[in-house]
Amino acid sequence: MTTLITGGSGFVGLNLAEFLLGRGEEVVLFGPSPPPAAATAALHRLPGRLSMIAGDVCSAADLDAALAAHPVTRIAHGAAVTADRAREERAAREIFSVNVLGTIEVLEAALRHRVRRVVQLGTGSIFGAAGRASAVLDEVSSPVFPETMYGISKFAAERTGLRYRGTRGLNLTVARLGTVFGRWEYATGVRDTLSLPLQLLGVAEAGGAAVVHAQAPDDWVYSQDVARGLAALLDLPASPEGVYHLSAGMRWSVADWCARLKERFPAFSYRLTDDLDECTIGRNNAALRSPMSIERIRRDAGYAPAFPPARAFEDFLAWHAAARRDGWA
Repeated sequence: MTTLITGGSGFVGLNLAEFLLGRGEEVVLFGPSPPPAAATAALHRLPGRLSMIAGDVCSAADLDAALAAHPVTRIAHGAAVTADRAREERAAREIFSVNVLGTIEVLEAALRHRVRRVVQLGTGSIFGAAGRASAVLDEVSSPVFPETMYGISKFAAERTGLRYRGTRGLNLTVARLGTVFGRWEYATGVRDTLSLPLQLLGVAEAGGAAVVHAQAPDDWVYSQDVARGLAALLDLPASPEGVYHLSAGMRWSVADWCARLKERFPAFSYRLTDDLDECTIGRNNAALRSPMSIERIRRDAGYAPAFPPARAFEDFLAWHAAARRDGWA
């Protein structure tokens, strides 16, 4: 079984590749540049077969070449520009070109090459200002009101994918991700805001001080759980529903995370504030939203998060320490 991952050199793509390769499967990473050398070396040590193809999701020719070169049976479409305000102002066309038009090219290529299964990565950012309208966000009943160019373009891409599912016979499922953090996260050049846990770890390791917004987003999900959930959706011959939330299904605690870091790095200090102007970290992170329900993916794909906060914290720090010894920045 061969899975092509668009955006395969990115944070989530690397986690999914690691999981699938660990099961002995064949994975093709597709994107404009290869992963960092340390990640490539680590993936090559796994039992599966890894290939990497340089290409642009906006290029039908690049996608056709990749799909013709490998017996791809499944696509995980994760290529996206995760833009902050500054990129919105200078590169709005690029954001929509990759996030919407690139998605169309991937879906058309999947149809041309008769790919059996497509899982398209969505985002909880589509909820925008409506993200606190209910205590738990549901796939069907919760209102969607994206505000950022990223959220708007990803919602357009999601609806496009579902249209292909409904009218073109494409075996597609959308997985809306919560706020992901964990292994293999780095500044890719198209991901403008790193996760709050990673930013806080950097400050803590340096013995610095952090002022964090008390209303920072806290619907976190560990990257290992995301990889497992995406694999579970890919493994389904077809999904009964078009959209699934893939998150931890709970609120995390920024204060608890900081306290854990303080215990591990005594020189680290932190303070929570309601004044965004005082914040030294996380000012560009997404707005606070309610946790996303995971009952649908639990029911249909057997997904259950395996990394609650304490376990995620320990794995996160242990992985970073080991990865640095192997050359990870």
